[in-house]
Amino acid sequence: MMPAPRHFLSAATPMAAVAGWLAANDVDDRTARIAARRSFVHVKRCFMAAVERIDGRRGQWLKHQVRHSNEAVDLWLLRGAVFDALPPRGHAARELRIELQRALESVMPGGNDDERALLMAF
Repeated sequence: MMPAPRHFLSAATPMAAVAGWLAANDVDDRTARIAARRSFVHVKRCFMAAVERIDGRRGQWLKHQVRHSNEAVDLWLLRGAVFDALPPRGHAARELRIELQRALESVMPGGNDDERALLMAF
């Protein structure tokens, strides 16, 4: 049986120093990281729901890519492939695209600015 982590502290290590170190961690930073992670998970769930509707090899590939994404930028890079694989017409497909775009914008504000600038250049 493994000893608990507290048993690895030597008797010379004052517990007050350890408690002070733990308290020194920025609570706001931790809260921000948790909020960012929750937002990413929301976007990933939206993408998973979208790719579940895509059949065939393309659907399998997209499902694999979305499942293995670890950051919002991974999903942002996949957005074109996912949008192209969705049915081109229909109210449900349009709503799904809008939902995916809103979810992406929640984790990557301004992510479409580069795309809009490129479209305006042509």
